[in-house]
Amino acid sequence: MLSSQLAEAIGIKSDRNDRISSWLIDSRDLTYPSETIFFALRTAGNDGHKFIPSLLEAGVRHFVVDRGYAVPEGAGAEFWKVDSVAESLQAMAAHVRNLHADIPVIGITGSRGKTVAKELIARLLQSRFRITRSPRSFNSQIGVPLSVCAIDDSTQIGIFEAGISCRGEMEALKKVIEPTIGVFTSLTDEHSDGFTSMQEKAAEKAKLFTGCSDVFYPADSGIIEQALKAVKERNSGLRLHPVDGTIEDLAIAVATHAANVAPDAASIRGIASKISPRIDVTETLHDCLIVYDGFPCHTPSLAAAINHARRHTPHGRQITLVLGGGYCDHDQAEIGRLAASTGISRIIKARKPSDFIERYSINDFSEEAILVCGPAEEGFEDIKTHLEAPRHDTVMEVNLRSIVDNFNLYRSKLKAGTGLIGMVKASGYGIGALELSKTLQSQGASYLAVAVIDEGAELRRGGITMPIIVMNPITNNYKALFTNRLEPSVFCIRELEMLISEAKRLGITDYPVHIKLDTGMHRVGFLADEIPQLLSILNSQRQVKASTIFSHLATSDCLDLDSYTEGQLQAFREMSDSIISGLPYRPKRHVLNTAGIMRYPEHHYDFARLGIGLYGISPVPTADKHSVVSSLYTTIISLKHWGEGTSIGYGCKGKVTSPSVIATVPIGYADGLDRHLSNGAASFLVNGKMCPVIGTICMDQCMIDVTGADARIGDRVEIFGENAPVERLSDTLGTIPYEIFTSISPRVKRIYYRE
Repeated sequence: MLSSQLAEAIGIKSDRNDRISSWLIDSRDLTYPSETIFFALRTAGNDGHKFIPSLLEAGVRHFVVDRGYAVPEGAGAEFWKVDSVAESLQAMAAHVRNLHADIPVIGITGSRGKTVAKELIARLLQSRFRITRSPRSFNSQIGVPLSVCAIDDSTQIGIFEAGISCRGEMEALKKVIEPTIGVFTSLTDEHSDGFTSMQEKAAEKAKLFTGCSDVFYPADSGIIEQALKAVKERNSGLRLHPVDGTIEDLAIAVATHAANVAPDAASIRGIASKISPRIDVTETLHDCLIVYDGFPCHTPSLAAAINHARRHTPHGRQITLVLGGGYCDHDQAEIGRLAASTGISRIIKARKPSDFIERYSINDFSEEAILVCGPAEEGFEDIKTHLEAPRHDTVMEVNLRSIVDNFNLYRSKLKAGTGLIGMVKASGYGIGALELSKTLQSQGASYLAVAVIDEGAELRRGGITMPIIVMNPITNNYKALFTNRLEPSVFCIRELEMLISEAKRLGITDYPVHIKLDTGMHRVGFLADEIPQLLSILNSQRQVKASTIFSHLATSDCLDLDSYTEGQLQAFREMSDSIISGLPYRPKRHVLNTAGIMRYPEHHYDFARLGIGLYGISPVPTADKHSVVSSLYTTIISLKHWGEGTSIGYGCKGKVTSPSVIATVPIGYADGLDRHLSNGAASFLVNGKMCPVIGTICMDQCMIDVTGADARIGDRVEIFGENAPVERLSDTLGTIPYEIFTSISPRVKRIYYRE
């Protein structure tokens, strides 16, 4: 596509006819600068315009920007000023679709199964057509146009998915996709907050199909059928095709219609459960990182996986790309070009998992990221397992998408202009601070907050560049504080004077510090009668500068102690006002924690600190749905059948009261499983059944009664997660979820993924 053609699509005259092959919305994903057009989108937490200088330096020469953007002098690039960057992106994609109006396009929507249906249909049609399809699960208002823009003269059929979350969104996506064949996969209650009823939700999704000739949908959904019949009333030529069976049956019906011939149905049977856009990131021996992508082979999806690996790889480390399965048959010139432009150091090809496993071990790699891309249904996850450090079968899975969802939930509650400080102390509440911090940095958090200098230094070594507050900085290691650009909280005169003295010795001026006030927690912080001395010191030197003033609330989550919280808030206002009035500059302020954000919006100030809410736990009753972030799993390693009266475990504390099946699982108190959960105090989920702990929890193992759970060796056991809320355990122990999370041992492998 030529740049002049894209400019014409949004009503702009351009004399340049540069080839555009890459549509970019995230500067970190830059691949082919000279062929890139960058859309400077504004979001709730970021502004694409601020990345334009670095993109100009990298060689990008086409930009779509807001009308008010001040173009740099002598930029030597085209800047197309528009009222809405997002709408212009959609308009250009619609233009690409219109240029290829004769191409049949399959449009897919639904609450669940969009990505799976798309990949199954593509699998069935790939031998007959040159297909352009959505990479991974690109189905949003931005993802859809980025998918459709890939249509070119070689495309014979398009397959695109469309997702919406509220009324009024589908019309824009319909104009971009203009499907000729429709697929409505399912209707469930996910993402229903933007609709008044399931009927309204179905009707909005069905708008995608107003120009279709045929629509396929599950025969057992009356609501979907009702919505589609309403569309048919406006489009009398529309043919409706209810399909009985699974999502595989739905895909087979669509592919049969599109190809006008029965496809190889056997090729997709049983693989639907293995299709997931999730990418796992785990650490292993020799300071290596394993990034595993089991998505079906698709070059645009490969580009997304490479960019994901680049974001998670520490600066300066090499990335080795392991290509499996069908990638060995893809356009090798294009893959080579992609690898070269994204800094891939070497490529290893493995048509089968055994091709790699028989030749390589983790000892062949050192201080690098290993990106393994091969379809899960072909067993390429075995390569990931082969490379991982030997550990027991207990893992904590961390959903980084949930971190984003929870972050955005609380950001939506703040008044405009209020920033969020992400609390990542205690190794990110036990889930791993570095991966969490990378996610928060990309989401536009204002600060990160850690407890001690070592935590902040580790984040810097991992590539975190955003501001970091150290909450408990009293130390003799000021060099590490300054070298790593860590901003200390200061809560006593002595520490302030020592900090100033060391800064003076090193020639440092205007170093940001954060003034902690004690308004009622009675832990640490300046008291009201210390403010005059504090001001005297701050105003008599140039080494440090108060960046923010803050305090901690002791009872914001205690609904029966609101008067105490209100007293703290009043004290904070008075004390901080006193400090601000006594300084020649104006520090910013923050006092609210997670509970405070929800309950005291009039005290949002400049920032708010997001702690446990970020991790999916609400500290107060709320109708807001939090996304589960952490799930702890283990595996059954032994099954024994015991008769009535059999003793189980240390001290014979466990007693079998009837013939039972007892499973041993490799998790114990050394992994963070509290011994007070022994002897039936807790139950874990096996095959949908809660199975109680029997006997005393050991250091490395415990036993559970799996009678009636149809358990087998190797079955997964959910300790806490999506189906077994962590609050069950914290309530049993009379503690809080924070303690459960932070107690999980470092020896438990963390697996990070984002769908």
